[in-house]
Amino acid sequence: MSIDAIKQELSSLDHERRKEIISYLVAINQRDNAEYRAAMARKIDDKDPAHWLTLEEFEKRLALSNDERPE
Repeated sequence: MSIDAIKQELSSLDHERRKEIISYLVAINQRDNAEYRAAMARKIDDKDPAHWLTLEEFEKRLALSNDERPE
């Protein structure tokens, strides 16, 4: 299948299906990016509570992030 055929198929998808495809492609890019994986591992392993977010802070950041993105 050619890139043009893939693009044509993607353009025919509804909004929700396109969001699924975008999420999938972002996940693949992050999985294959060693620098990103290392940065995430450092954040996960961080034992300093000063660097942690409360659930409320996380939800606020997530909401802002989602509100700023065009649909």
